[in-house]
Amino acid sequence: MNTGAASFWHRVDALLAAARPHRVPLSLLIDAAVVVACWNITYLFRLGFERWLSARPGYDGYVLAGVVLAYLAALSALRLPQSLWRFSGFGEVKRITLASLGAGLLSALVIMGLGLKAVPRAVLALHPVVTLMGLCVVRIAYRMVYEHARSRISGSAADARRALVM
Repeated sequence: MNTGAASFWHRVDALLAAARPHRVPLSLLIDAAVVVACWNITYLFRLGFERWLSARPGYDGYVLAGVVLAYLAALSALRLPQSLWRFSGFGEVKRITLASLGAGLLSALVIMGLGLKAVPRAVLALHPVVTLMGLCVVRIAYRMVYEHARSRISGSAADARRALVM
């Protein structure tokens, strides 16, 4: 293996290991960024490139802050920030689905209950689905990078020997 590539993957592994003790705040920060990005993507889907910024209500920033808090509360209630992303799998996807649907429903009910009619209903309906995809993609991408780095450091995936410890 190329020593430059090996050095790169060693640095990636060291960076991931250094971030591990801070995974809860980092996870919350990344999840909040994903929720914000997905809110903007959902507006983009609904309104198109021409109006996705100009057609938003003046209070959209406050609505978005409330939506982010709802998602972070739902994710925290299901203990997702404490999980290790390198082991992300179907169980994690189920919990992310529950958190996204719950936070999306709560957000939509509060927004409609407050009479904030300028927030498009399509955004409220699509945002939980787009956020679910975004949160899953981030975790799976992390797992892919982690596993690839580990396989590059150890040689190759074919050289790895599996063992069952009882």
